[in-house]
Amino acid sequence: MTRDYSRYIKRPGYRLPPGFDPSNYPPQSATADIVIFAFFNRKLNVLLVRRKKMPFQGYWALPGGFVEREEDLAEAAARELREETGLKKLRLEEFGAFGHPLRDPRTRTITIAYLALVRREKIKPQAGDDAAELEWFPANQAPELAFDHELVLKKALQRLRELAVLKPALFELLPEKFSAEELAALCTEIFQKKFSPEVLTAKLKSAGLLKQAEGKRLVFNRRAFVSGSLGSVFAKRS
Repeated sequence: MTRDYSRYIKRPGYRLPPGFDPSNYPPQSATADIVIFAFFNRKLNVLLVRRKKMPFQGYWALPGGFVEREEDLAEAAARELREETGLKKLRLEEFGAFGHPLRDPRTRTITIAYLALVRREKIKPQAGDDAAELEWFPANQAPELAFDHELVLKKALQRLRELAVLKPALFELLPEKFSAEELAALCTEIFQKKFSPEVLTAKLKSAGLLKQAEGKRLVFNRRAFVSGSLGSVFAKRS
């Protein structure tokens, strides 16, 4: 547990009330699930693992698992990701919580969901722990998923659309040098509407967000990016 909570727990009010009995409260557990997006083959893809054990044995699922007793949420997400996929040191963003009382047949389970954006060529995931195998799937055409992971994935796609406007998320998924066609394909995948490579590129160049590289390749001008500056680009069809 890396986060220092001493300022919160070393206070007079940090004590159990008289007669407190934990058995009077319903038991419940916490889990962490991670949605990993990568863009390749002109598709937005999500990394899934096939479950070894029940419940939902054999189903594809998001990487994740139970939070241990002495573990913070972000620590649990990083550990589960490492154990099930071998991936380390990914930047994880918390984007939602899911707590329907029937979402897990084992016990009442509340999951905290995390999002990671990666370039496929920079990672080498390998199945481990209770993951029988792992595979990339088109994020907008995923197979039937375990638990309520379909809802988690939908929320992650929604969050990605927000990040594409508020932060330079597009350029975390694209190669460092990319084509206008790759940029338009990624935007089409994220926003689920058609983008013209020429019109989209012209708009981003006029905003100072793109620079020309060798040949027809483009690079992102991070210095020109301002949060929300892409809102007008994606507000209507290009």
